[in-house]
Amino acid sequence: MAVQKPNITLSQIATVIGLLASGAGIVTTWTLMQYRLDQLEVRLDAISAQTEALEKENAEQANEVKCLICQTHNIPCPGC
Repeated sequence: MAVQKPNITLSQIATVIGLLASGAGIVTTWTLMQYRLDQLEVRLDAISAQTEALEKENAEQANEVKCLICQTHNIPCPGC
């Protein structure tokens, strides 16, 4: 019995290389998206902290304006 050599054609090699490249592209894309999502979460946390600080400052200024209005019109206001 003679041992047969496997016949591998150029198109089969190209197909395997194409599939491997596609798989590598999928893994690379997923990894890159995870990295970018992590970076966006960090930026979102920083922006959220800034927003909270601005909201607090805005509320303080609103109370100050309210007290100025009450003083101008001689109205007793709570907290002033």
